[in-house]
Amino acid sequence: MNMRRTVLAVLVCLLGCLWAEAQSQNAETSLPDAQRTAASLDPEDAFLSATRYTNAYFGFEFEIPAEAKLAPVPMPASRDRRIQLLELAGGAPQHAAISLFAYEYKGKNWTDAKGILRRELDQDLYTGVEELHGLSKTTIDGRQFYYFETRKGVEQHEELATELDGYVLLVVLEAKDPQTLKWLTSAFYRLKFFPPREAQQHAGVQAVVYEGPAVSSQRLRELKASPPAERMNPGKIDGNVYLNTQIGVRYEFPKGWNIEPQGAVEPAVLRYRERVSGEPNMGPREREVVKACRRTLLSAWKTRPGADGEVPYDEFGEITLSAMPMECLPNMRFPDDPHDVDGVRRFLLGFSFSHPLQRDMNDARTFEAGGKTFVLTHGTIAYKEAGDELSRRISVAMVMTHHRGFLLVWLIAAPHDAELRELLSAKMGFDPDPATMEAKANAAGDPAKVSPPSGSLSPKPDSESPAASAPASAAENPSSKGQATENSAPPSAPANDATQSRPTLLKPGETMPAEQVQAKPLPKGPSQ
Repeated sequence: MNMRRTVLAVLVCLLGCLWAEAQSQNAETSLPDAQRTAASLDPEDAFLSATRYTNAYFGFEFEIPAEAKLAPVPMPASRDRRIQLLELAGGAPQHAAISLFAYEYKGKNWTDAKGILRRELDQDLYTGVEELHGLSKTTIDGRQFYYFETRKGVEQHEELATELDGYVLLVVLEAKDPQTLKWLTSAFYRLKFFPPREAQQHAGVQAVVYEGPAVSSQRLRELKASPPAERMNPGKIDGNVYLNTQIGVRYEFPKGWNIEPQGAVEPAVLRYRERVSGEPNMGPREREVVKACRRTLLSAWKTRPGADGEVPYDEFGEITLSAMPMECLPNMRFPDDPHDVDGVRRFLLGFSFSHPLQRDMNDARTFEAGGKTFVLTHGTIAYKEAGDELSRRISVAMVMTHHRGFLLVWLIAAPHDAELRELLSAKMGFDPDPATMEAKANAAGDPAKVSPPSGSLSPKPDSESPAASAPASAAENPSSKGQATENSAPPSAPANDATQSRPTLLKPGETMPAEQVQAKPLPKGPSQ
């Protein structure tokens, strides 16, 4: 619950959601059939207005107090089996929030409403709170709810849970102002139940269709029925260069490396952690989205595994390039500006739900090359394979960018930072977006005279623009206390040299230990 509150606090501060924007976004969507029977609805199917939330699956509604100044907040999918029904949050000074979740309940072997609240309260007490009201029972509109109330500093919250039609409904009301919390609890305690088929008439004419703050069940069904990953061009390999014309990317990996169908690092780490913790690293919904949308385009290994499937630790090295259409995760936005600190943080927060290894990255950098924004993160990961006596510690970096509607992720792993820096010197290039080419051709007035660029993204020198002089790709030096490196291209380099025409994770001739780069770590925000 503390993790959820931290995530919520970050999103409230950073997103600054406006109710008018939420209305316009929601108005563009619609339930498959707003009048269909409750049996064909999903738990998150609802109607939302500025003053009321109406759930069409369970059949209940409650008023949203105007004093709390709440607005809908988009969220990443949950890491556990809860279904996110509603997320409303407000700004300073009250920082009020209303969150609704549904847990499917499957009999005595599953946690019931009282058990879920008991776990939530125990977690609160473990982290240190003042218990204002212990676990108790109350009745709301004829239904039994369990509830408790706690306070930590100025933050006060109440949680309630009840069992509804095979699910446990969990409600979290919180604020930093006691009076605001009273408004929230008073409004929710006036909750009304009704037959689900009457949901639309209860919602009122001002309500818009709302399918929860994260990926909806309907959207998940659409992705599973037609997985975007299956429609992705796998690309081809020419020597030690990977090419993909659909995505418009070229990447030069080290010569002599072996091509494998999938990466080794990510699944090995996730297997180990699930074995140790007994819990999945991703929630079931997020896992299904990744399965349907993410495709490994290239996985190159320094050493081919032996007959036992093992690779000697000191000979290990991996570069895995994957792609995912950004439309699969509508609440995740890749930053267009490398200086947009809040945008980068929001992106990394959402990305961590779809790529669990991101949670191990303790350093983040941004840079710009050829007009494209890149995000680079770095960390050290420990895990064990079956039969290992000691943990393996590997250095991992992830380089991310957005091109032609795809999120591209290079996962680069090596035993030590020195080897990792060498791998970050590989060259990459991008074909221009077709729409951009067409726009330039039209602007030129004679499309026949405008030919597609060769894929060069080498930034032009510009002493007045740090972004323009940043390296085409920058890698942070984990041993340089937050600094990365930069070096200008050699003056004698020929302009038509194919090697010089493609950007690289390090500039041509650059060595990581000796030079300094303008790729900057993200500064700490006021919430940190």
